[in-house]
Amino acid sequence: MHLLDVTKILGSRERPMFLLAELWVNRKTARDFYGAEPVIAEEPGLGLADYWGVQFDCGMKIFFEFFHLSSECGLIYSDMPCVQHLQRHLRLWHDALQIFPEDVFELDRNSMIQRFHHVMPELLELHAYQVWRQGDDGNPMPMGDPTTRRDAQCWSAELESSMHKQIYWVSRCDDVSSKTQPLWPDGR
Repeated sequence: MHLLDVTKILGSRERPMFLLAELWVNRKTARDFYGAEPVIAEEPGLGLADYWGVQFDCGMKIFFEFFHLSSECGLIYSDMPCVQHLQRHLRLWHDALQIFPEDVFELDRNSMIQRFHHVMPELLELHAYQVWRQGDDGNPMPMGDPTTRRDAQCWSAELESSMHKQIYWVSRCDDVSSKTQPLWPDGR
């Protein structure tokens, strides 16, 4: 994980940032955890806010916004609208995360996907990949719900590094509504 230069993100119209959650922790606690020196900017009508961002090894970028008026809660944005991926990276604050219901920002999310899909084609494949594991009986077992390729690969790598050794892999869903057609790691 490394810190991002948020001055390149603030107000950028080149790539979307999707609002996914509130983080109910003190802004200093969150900032210190990441070792971030925030960029402080004035938001018209809302006052000063601290901004910082991080990029995880898998490529996921998240961006924090903590208004000075309320130092006990911040907003979390991500470069992809993938809540489960955000939750995996912020397990430490599981109880402090308040995920926004998907339908709250559906119109905004769909507008951003339509506007940016030509520079980020992965936005058109938000539920196109499935994580699988080989069950104790040798049969493939789906893990969780279909998700983005980046999230599936990140989660699979995390599972493979755990103490419980099993075979995990990621495959593209032939039919996003179905989890019954896995490709084995060897392609069969």
